[in-house]
Amino acid sequence: MKKNLAILVSDDFFSEYSFSKLSEGYNLFPFSFYELKRFNTFIVKDASIPLFFDFLKKNNIELIFFAGKVKANLVFENLHPTAKNFIFQIGKLKPEEIMKKIADFLESFGVKILPQTEVFKNEIAEEKVYALPLTDEEMEDVKYGFAVLNDILKYGIGQSLIVKRGMIAGVEGIEGTDELIKRIGLYCKEFVLVKGCREEKDIRFDLPTIGIETVKNMKNAGGRVIAVKEGKTIILEKEKVIEECLKNKIKLIGIK
Repeated sequence: MKKNLAILVSDDFFSEYSFSKLSEGYNLFPFSFYELKRFNTFIVKDASIPLFFDFLKKNNIELIFFAGKVKANLVFENLHPTAKNFIFQIGKLKPEEIMKKIADFLESFGVKILPQTEVFKNEIAEEKVYALPLTDEEMEDVKYGFAVLNDILKYGIGQSLIVKRGMIAGVEGIEGTDELIKRIGLYCKEFVLVKGCREEKDIRFDLPTIGIETVKNMKNAGGRVIAVKEGKTIILEKEKVIEECLKNKIKLIGIK
C-alpha cells in the first residue's frame, strides 16, 4: 500500500518533475505557502505551524518531501505568531539554516523528511564530461570558479557563480541561477557557469539543480560551459539536457 506523502511545491519545473516522479510510489498531498498556478495545493496561510500540523494529522502523513522553493522574502511578511517565534529562535535569516531547523523540528515530531538524493539517485551528477571537451582555459576557469565558490558557500550567498577568463563576473544571490545567467549575459559572452554546494550540505532539501531551462538560458545569454559538483547536484532529464547542450554547443561537465 502506498504511503501518504506531503510535498512542498512551487510554480516551477522541478516541482512538476518531482510530483510526477513521486506519484508512482506515494499518495501525494501537495502544499504551499501561496496560491499557485501549476498546482491545487493546501495553503499553509501565514506559515501557521498549528495549521500545518492539522494538515498532516488529518491526512495521516508522516513523510515530507521538499520540492518547491520558499521565497526568501517570506520571513519578512505577515507570518503567523507561531512562525515568527520559530524564526526568532533561529536568529540568523540564512535560508539553509531555516530549512534545516524546520526539517529537524518536523523529525522531532516523528515526521520523516525524504532526502532529495534518495528520490533523484539516477539524476545525481557524476565526475565526467557529459557534453563536449573543455579547453585548457575553460578548465582553468572551472577550477578557479569552484575554488571561489567553495570559499563563499559557507556564507550562504548562493550556489552558483560565473567566471570569464579568470574574472568572477557574477555571484548568485536571491534571484537564483537563471536570473544570474541572464544578468551576466548583458555584459559578456562565452562565460563559464559553476554550480555546487558545501560538502556538509543537508541532502534532505535544496540540492543544486540544472535542467533544460539552464541550458536554454546559457544559449540565449551567450554562455559556453556548465560545470556542476558531482555527488550533490541534480541534472533533471539528463539525456535531454545532454542533447540540448550538444545541439547548442554548450559544454557540460561534472567535477569532483
